Amino acid sequence: MRHVILFGGSFDPIHNGHLDVAKAALKQRQADELWFIPTKVSPFKSGGTSFEHRQAMIELMISPFRKLKICDIENHLPSPSYSIDTVLALKKQYPCIQFDWLIGSDQLARMHEWKNYDQLKDEVQFVVYKRTEIVENHEYPQIQGPVIEVSSTEIRNGMSTNTSPRVLNYMMTQGLYLDSILKNRVSEFRYEHVLRVTECALEISNNHRMNQSEVFLAAMMHDLAKDDDKDKLKHSVQANFSKQIDLHPAFYHAFAASSELSQRYYVRNKHVLKAIQGHVNGKSTTQLGMLLYIADKCERGRGYDSEPFIELAKKDIRKGFLAVKDSQESYLNRRNHE
Repeated sequence: MRHVILFGGSFDPIHNGHLDVAKAALKQRQADELWFIPTKVSPFKSGGTSFEHRQAMIELMISPFRKLKICDIENHLPSPSYSIDTVLALKKQYPCIQFDWLIGSDQLARMHEWKNYDQLKDEVQFVVYKRTEIVENHEYPQIQGPVIEVSSTEIRNGMSTNTSPRVLNYMMTQGLYLDSILKNRVSEFRYEHVLRVTECALEISNNHRMNQSEVFLAAMMHDLAKDDDKDKLKHSVQANFSKQIDLHPAFYHAFAASSELSQRYYVRNKHVLKAIQGHVNGKSTTQLGMLLYIADKCERGRGYDSEPFIELAKKDIRKGFLAVKDSQESYLNRRNHE
């Protein structure tokens, strides 16, 4: 009889802690395979990332490992999803497989709340992995290894990148968690500005044949480093864009944000990176670069009537870009002579 470990969770997103415990469980339980089972809708959670995105990130993470699989059964079961329903459906579909159910030690205290808990114990062998140093007494086999300290929440909030580079890249290209990453990084004033820039950029781009994912990523992340410490910004520019170090410090955050997307989140899209680098001085004359420059200068919270520029850009991005740039240069010249 085949022996398969079931590892359920939201995996929003999957991280290195999930991968480490999966490999340890597979080895210590001497199982044939381990199946990740992303929940469709957890009885204990609401909202979150779509099933399809979470499944895609799991696939990216586990693709190098032959014995790690993904099972999408909960996407086909009625919502909300309960463990007993999943297990019974799997046992009906695979009657010749012996199943273990892998759970974190932090779930032990709430197991009595699970639907048909007593029946579930008879259907599968629970196996526990440590989520805290102190684990309450229990009757189940325990996976030996360090405490899993990685948090999906920290990844969603931009506090951690402890997952596969391919997952990080996917997060960016698919626009996942950008709002929470930004919100936990910049001031409320800056956050609101970025949302208006993004709204303006998407509005203009809808009139042109532009990649909406690129527009969203560039607009949402263009000021990611804006509120960073001045010394941190200078160090980033010195390390990654040394030829730009003589620019006014007001330009540094654009290059620092580009570096962070490239190095921390593995963004390789040159159109996006170049657009972010040039959004302050208007040096990026690609369509995306011109769009981001316009949206940054013309978002509707700037305090002046920017509608003529926005309407012009909807018709012709280049003409809109040149008009906005000319207006900005005239404004700066007037201010410098006051």
